[in-house]
Amino acid sequence: MIQQSKINGFIKSITDVADEKKAKLDAETRDILAGERRQLELAAKKSADEYYRVRSARVKLEAGRRISDISAEYRKQVFARRGEIERQVLSGVAERLKKFTESGDYEAFLLGSAKRIAAEFDGSFTLLMRPEDMKYQAALLAEFPSAEVKEDASIAIGGIKGRSDGQSLLVDDTLDSRLKQQTKWFEENSGLYISIGL
Repeated sequence: MIQQSKINGFIKSITDVADEKKAKLDAETRDILAGERRQLELAAKKSADEYYRVRSARVKLEAGRRISDISAEYRKQVFARRGEIERQVLSGVAERLKKFTESGDYEAFLLGSAKRIAAEFDGSFTLLMRPEDMKYQAALLAEFPSAEVKEDASIAIGGIKGRSDGQSLLVDDTLDSRLKQQTKWFEENSGLYISIGL
């Protein structure tokens, strides 16, 4: 809750800064357009209507280009900051998961995960775990005597994968895959969306 509150505060801060910059850009653009328009009106009094239309179109095009360039730069900065926040949050989660794997609750988690995996298979199967977790091999084999337990160095954080021996079925219940699934959820539900309309 505290992290969400901090994230919400940060998002509001980013939004406030973006709104302030947008308002400043709008005012500056209005000033530029108003100044150019006055100059064009004076010139139009001295010259033909055609000159006025050509010059006005050029000013609008240049102002549009400038607004587009500035807007693109602000979007780039906001997207970069959003990515930085996402990386910080998910890195913090990964660190907490690594600490969990060092806790006394981790063995019970592995056994529960292995039970869920075993329910997916008919017959013998292999449980795959990171090398650091092989110390739990005896407990897993006691619970699942028909299973084989092997190391899988591709598991970085922790948890278990299960592979059927006769089929090509793989069940991934690792903390790595759970974090990866939460990354997409975080992107969709964190409130860190970007909407800069001019």
